[in-house]
Amino acid sequence: MVKQSQNQLALYPTPAPTMQEELMTQPLLEEIERACEYLYAPHGTLSEEQRKKIYQHFEQLFRLMNSSYHIELLMVPGTLNLTAFWQSLHQFFPQFAWLKGQTEEPKYGRQVYRFDFVPLVFRESGFPFAIHLEDSLMQQFPAAADGALERAEQLLLELAEQHFSEGIVKEPRVTSVEETKKTAQESAVSVDRVQKEEVKQESQSKARLRAVNQKLELVIEKLELSMLYSGIQYFDQESKEESDWDRRIKISLREYTYLLQKARFLEQMWHLNGELVNKTEKMTVTGNKLVYERDQVKQIKDNLSARDIHFVLYECQVIESRAKVHARPWFRKPYVKLMKMDYDNLLSKSAYFDLLQGESALLERMVREQRDTPVKEAQEVG
Repeated sequence: MVKQSQNQLALYPTPAPTMQEELMTQPLLEEIERACEYLYAPHGTLSEEQRKKIYQHFEQLFRLMNSSYHIELLMVPGTLNLTAFWQSLHQFFPQFAWLKGQTEEPKYGRQVYRFDFVPLVFRESGFPFAIHLEDSLMQQFPAAADGALERAEQLLLELAEQHFSEGIVKEPRVTSVEETKKTAQESAVSVDRVQKEEVKQESQSKARLRAVNQKLELVIEKLELSMLYSGIQYFDQESKEESDWDRRIKISLREYTYLLQKARFLEQMWHLNGELVNKTEKMTVTGNKLVYERDQVKQIKDNLSARDIHFVLYECQVIESRAKVHARPWFRKPYVKLMKMDYDNLLSKSAYFDLLQGESALLERMVREQRDTPVKEAQEVG
């Protein structure tokens, strides 16, 4: 958390709660696509197929869990120039997908603003775009790698204060002709600089424009397989009776939220997986390299009954009632204290979720390939 004069800014790894007034909102996938386009510019221009994969990837991710962050501004009562501040957020943090701004009536002498965003990062290996705050900030502020988070919080607060007017009535100020000319010249220089940067990026894009569709397809396939294999590996481990099951441990609020969301959506994923299994039962899998892995998945699933799955939401409620969330600790990142057995329980459900999601992704591909095969054969005959 950064404090400057009477104003404060804090950054949280969770979506902002609903407030009284919505100031600004942007479509999730469109804003993510914009940030991805910025990230990919040095490597080329995104093709329509790549944009489609970006939409599919993040739509699936956010359908299962809202992975957005939010900043909270505590300001003295006044007026925020929302348009100018919103433009500054995009200008200084182009790798963030800015989604929504909210506020409410001042309380206890403070005006509260919250802005949701998704911090995106470019990866050289694997699926090229991922959500990770620290890595995203290090890419945007490489000169301040060691203190990128602190630098970002300080800059965000400075931008807010720059576009904020306290609720004090001031005498109107007459702008001179010279000041008007100077402002116009500065605006023209700024526009010219932006245009030159856009031309530069466009030339880079055209120079490096090479299709990477097949590479992306392989990357997505590896991600799906990694989820499947990590789930199998987790359940292959020997379960040991531990004496410190009631010990209190501390994990980040981000990890806790992530694990809890997976546990909550486990029943939904279980039903989806069951539908896909029924749909692909009659399909031929002879020669498929994943026959052995699917047999392992079946063995793991056979050990869990429908009753166990339907019991998950109740278990989540119990875990939440015992966990203690520290959302705003002094000089520290948000964290959660919970019993070790509850943490192990969440890990187990998260692994099972990954297992089902990995298998579901593979089954969906089988269904698509089976559906597309007659079309391809017809085209070849034609």
